[in-house]
Amino acid sequence: MAPYDREVRTVDHPVFSHIGPWTEDDFLGLGEKDVPADGRVELIEGALLIGPATAEHRGGVVRKVRDVLERALPSGLRVLGPVPLRVGTDCVLVPDLVVTRAAAEGDGTEAADDTTSAVIDAADTLMVVEIIGREHGAADRTFKPQLYARSRIPYSVLIDHDGPFGVANMIIGGRYHEYARAAAGETLLLEEPFRLEVDLDAVSVRAEPEDDPGEPVYEPDPAATTGPDIGSETAAVPIVLPDDLKFDDLR
Repeated sequence: MAPYDREVRTVDHPVFSHIGPWTEDDFLGLGEKDVPADGRVELIEGALLIGPATAEHRGGVVRKVRDVLERALPSGLRVLGPVPLRVGTDCVLVPDLVVTRAAAEGDGTEAADDTTSAVIDAADTLMVVEIIGREHGAADRTFKPQLYARSRIPYSVLIDHDGPFGVANMIIGGRYHEYARAAAGETLLLEEPFRLEVDLDAVSVRAEPEDDPGEPVYEPDPAATTGPDIGSETAAVPIVLPDDLKFDDLR
């Protein structure tokens, strides 16, 4: 048989049999059996992007960053994630964490949590947070921030757990501009839209493997921490947002 005469096996899969660009309804209609078990699927202007799922260490970093955010959030805001985020027509991304307005009674989102399939709109989003590493995060570093900026999400934070390093950006004139940065051994400090301190070493440390008791586990040195601790009296001053605040006022 000639090399080009061999039979090609047909792939029977809803993703490959789909005709034409994907709409948001098509995307949201995908079931668990329709996507790879080890992947995260996002929709970008009618095309599907399948990236790596959240690995164990990355998931631990996301949970630690979420805990820090929840302790720092002022009244009227909440953190969700990973959650579908609408940033345009037939364009739904899935950031690791989203800071959005707190659910109002009767608005249908009171039960939204980490497992929610409800789509959050960019207009209701104050901040997106992406966690990356040396083996993943190419899309999070490059064109996803452009889509967040295009949809006028006021703030974005990128944390690399392998550096570690962190960068915070704010929207100015339709583009993101860096306003805070930190590296290993430092604290990523944000003064707006609310005070936030992220000890990069503390959130990025890998747990000690059970089968390798000799591997050291990092313990942050309190003397090396810059600024007040999240739980300190100085940092605990509550910030209450006005009920009529619109995120459009920050764009």
